[in-house]
Amino acid sequence: MRHSVLIAVTALAAGCALYSDVSISPLMLSPGSIERGSDLPSMLRKSDYVRAVEQASTVDAKNKRSANELLSLGTAEMAAGRFDEARRHLRAALDLEPFRTTYAETAWTLSQLEYMRNNFEASLDWAHVAADHGLVVRKWHMDFLELLKNIDTYRFRGPAAERVPLRIGRPDVPRIEVTVNKTKNVIAIVDSGAVMSIVSRKFADSVPIRKIGNFEGTFAGLLGEPIQVEFGMIESLQIGKMIIENVPVAIMPDDKMKFIVTGKNEFSIEFLLGAHLLKETRIELDFRRNQATFTHLTAADRVAAPDQNLFWDHFRPTVRGVINRKGWFVFVLDTGSEVTFLNSAQTSSLPVQLFTKVHNATLQGLGGAKKHGDKVDDVEIGIDRWAGTFRTIPMYDAGSPEHEHTSGIIGENYLKNFIVTIDFGRMRLDLVPVLRVPMGEVEGQDTATGNQMPR
Repeated sequence: MRHSVLIAVTALAAGCALYSDVSISPLMLSPGSIERGSDLPSMLRKSDYVRAVEQASTVDAKNKRSANELLSLGTAEMAAGRFDEARRHLRAALDLEPFRTTYAETAWTLSQLEYMRNNFEASLDWAHVAADHGLVVRKWHMDFLELLKNIDTYRFRGPAAERVPLRIGRPDVPRIEVTVNKTKNVIAIVDSGAVMSIVSRKFADSVPIRKIGNFEGTFAGLLGEPIQVEFGMIESLQIGKMIIENVPVAIMPDDKMKFIVTGKNEFSIEFLLGAHLLKETRIELDFRRNQATFTHLTAADRVAAPDQNLFWDHFRPTVRGVINRKGWFVFVLDTGSEVTFLNSAQTSSLPVQLFTKVHNATLQGLGGAKKHGDKVDDVEIGIDRWAGTFRTIPMYDAGSPEHEHTSGIIGENYLKNFIVTIDFGRMRLDLVPVLRVPMGEVEGQDTATGNQMPR
């Protein structure tokens, strides 16, 4: 097995006429239409994480527990953001001295867990344990963790919450103005689909942003093509009066961050605020007033809600939802994507009727990769308490084996109909509808920007 890390996928769909009509209504769902797993492995397969973590007391009460059972439980707890519980069960699995492959899988899961908690030294230690038991972990990832292990990342100063203007334009993704290293202002895309924050080489040089390490990492683009990146450290990132110190970023070549949008105009990305930074906050995107509010989460804020619907999957936030009133299905929550789309790799398991209607939407990825896909008409996607009926929804390949099981991406053409609260403390996506004038058929684009730490 080869386990790589920090893969990036940035995409923008342009040159097409996609319907942006999304009709919002209360979600009407019959409990009988939700598939449930009968044991922990099947609960994981069906992404029924809430029910899986509820099995903890039953597992703990057993006189004899299996390492695989504890690994499944710990994996579910990690996906649910319940890191302390996950650590306890994963360590208990290792105490049973399982087979080499199970031991490696458990150690790698612990490495991912500690990465999410910014415990980079522990993450590095567990990555070494996983490698010692047969997993192939890329050397540059080890080098990256080595650089971070003595740095106090994401150190917040100033007000605990800050409200700033939210900018929306072509491409239709949320942007805010931030100040980098107290010297340079830049418009940054709020991109929950990107695991790590990314800056262009030109912007990194202009600030300048301090480069860390003398090695390159390999990100994978939309079609799996390799993109070489370097790494840097932003000493000070300011959102309003809120200051975040020691923010690690990937530095990407300029030509890999350029896209052709409406009218063959060039759109260059300078800065993406990725999920590894955003996870430190509760974010409210108010598309009615064009305001964004960022609230720094404390340890006391990190208590998952009993009805949580937000989870982690390969270091990207995902939300559990339904398609045509059947579920559960897992969608990547991607504020950096204009377009909501379905994963064509999951066609056989999705409750939709595909008539192979080809649309001319071109999904552009980092590095210039392009792909096309089919489309499906009249699809209802339900998230939280609300259903969005899409007149037309495109389908694309997921882009990487790690996300073949995800059912698609929830993008801005759905999210902009709500006041959106992404609470990484309670692990809840809360949606409050806003009244909007229907837009009709427009030229659609997708800046689905992501990078993940795949298995």
